[in-house]
Amino acid sequence: MRYKRLPFDWMPATLDWIPEDLPHPPLCDASNRKLAGLTPRVVPAVYLPGDGSIRNESTTLAYLLDERHPERGVVPKDPVVAFCSDLLEDMADEWLVKIAFLYRWGNDLDAAYKSRIVTGEFLGGNYPQALFEKAAKHFASRQQSRMPLVGATTENAALILMSFGRLLSAMNRISEKTTFIFGDAPTLADFGFYGQLQSLATDPTPWTVMRQEGLGVFPYLQLLEDASGIEPTNMSMAALSAGSVELLRLAAEVYLPYLRANDKAVAANEQSFALEVKGLRYMQAPFKYHAKCYRILREKFAALQQTARSQVEATLGSVELLS
Repeated sequence: MRYKRLPFDWMPATLDWIPEDLPHPPLCDASNRKLAGLTPRVVPAVYLPGDGSIRNESTTLAYLLDERHPERGVVPKDPVVAFCSDLLEDMADEWLVKIAFLYRWGNDLDAAYKSRIVTGEFLGGNYPQALFEKAAKHFASRQQSRMPLVGATTENAALILMSFGRLLSAMNRISEKTTFIFGDAPTLADFGFYGQLQSLATDPTPWTVMRQEGLGVFPYLQLLEDASGIEPTNMSMAALSAGSVELLRLAAEVYLPYLRANDKAVAANEQSFALEVKGLRYMQAPFKYHAKCYRILREKFAALQQTARSQVEATLGSVELLS
């Protein structure tokens, strides 16, 4: 919103996680009334005063805002760059959350620290301390109970943390050639990465890891915090840095195999699925939404012209999992 120079109000919203025995403070109550009827009840959600509609799901919102305000678009015009941006944004939304979940809720220090910060934002102020403490503990417990659903388990930690190390190494190299992933202006992929990396950069344990292994992330996040002064530019795959190529290879070697294994398990109605990447095993229950993500990515790839598909293959190393 800041990059597109669109005015907005940021409103706290608790949605469904405050237990019945806790009152809703006035500020979050007001936003919850605006979000009545929202399906599914997940954030981020945007209330559009022009037509009174409520929309959510970050990728859908980005495309909608580009359609309504195309002058500072985040979806690249070049079809190859647009597809690669979509792939990375999808990986940020659906795989990087596993990294964030594992660190934030996998140890007591991070859980106690961040549950208070997140809860304070959701409640929106004007609440008693006792309510705040109880809500924070409830929220931490709720999130920790969801770790197996997300796949952020001890058994999967080795692959998840390996992907984080590769991510940080790639992010360190982006600035060798460009400011952002695909050029000198941000795309949808950058904002997808921003959401997850900003969370990791403000949690105690991953923050320490990033200080040691990913110093290049911090100036990148600082620029994205308010990119309203950055002008849009034309982008092409020729401008990619080595770091950007490594991010796309990470998607090809870790995220797409995960999506394919999940998709097969959903289709077969299996209770769990497993895959192995570079000798590291990963297992979880199938997730129907990720089957949808995989289908959409494959449809977008199939819609590209042959020359464009060849460019994607040259960058990713293989497009077998998208065919």
